[in-house]
Amino acid sequence: MFNELFWATHTIELGKTLELQLGSLRVWIHRGGRDWHIAHQTEVAEESRCTVALSDRPFDPGHDWKRWILDDQIDRVRLRPQLPGRSIIVRPEMPMCLMPKQSARFYVGIPIWLAVTFGVKDERVVDIPSMPLSNSWFGPFTEGEGELCYAIKTTAKVRREDLLPSAQRAIFPLEIRNMSQEVLQFERLCLRPQYLNIFQGETRLWTSPGRVSYRGADNWSRIVYSAKPPEYDNAGPLLGKARQPMQHGKMLKTFDNLRQRVEL
Repeated sequence: MFNELFWATHTIELGKTLELQLGSLRVWIHRGGRDWHIAHQTEVAEESRCTVALSDRPFDPGHDWKRWILDDQIDRVRLRPQLPGRSIIVRPEMPMCLMPKQSARFYVGIPIWLAVTFGVKDERVVDIPSMPLSNSWFGPFTEGEGELCYAIKTTAKVRREDLLPSAQRAIFPLEIRNMSQEVLQFERLCLRPQYLNIFQGETRLWTSPGRVSYRGADNWSRIVYSAKPPEYDNAGPLLGKARQPMQHGKMLKTFDNLRQRVEL
């Protein structure tokens, strides 16, 4: 499932095509001198598939290509994983009730975007989602209160050993602490992957971990997204940087019908 060579720098000779498979996403990158062509499609395939190969097959006009004109000295591309630039809504395996002074850790598989960069300066030309995502709304529908999000077809696992192999998802470890004297009940979580880095582990991709400390319905909760890798699976090499830096004091929501604030 895991292929470290996928995220390497690839040199493409004139007239050749780099063919990629990342789960259900297939990508073709063809070099024709200064003309570079990129095409992609999604198909029914195992999420664990992760292959990369250089092909000398003739240029296939049947693909839906996009054309890029670059310096004729450029002969290499680099692939990098990115997380969605919009918040995502996930559901635990079942509605959760977290008792006072208790904590729980979840592992959420977030679909990645494939960023393609060219040359020694790693100039990005395209950002491709590894799977199509549907739109959803989180929070009230009043102006300035709610938020347009992605909804992903996944469940938050409570044990790492229950995670299924996937090449097109990065696993986000999230700890929820109930620091209040009341029961914390929720059915959905709104997560902000745009603040997370992506790291390479031995068996899969990981994001930097996060923590939410709930202090009660009448108090602000503390939300922290780390910049470091999790402490397992030998996660360490940084593959993809967060799209946005965390902002002190920004208003966020994490649980259903509960307003949160970032405190760093």
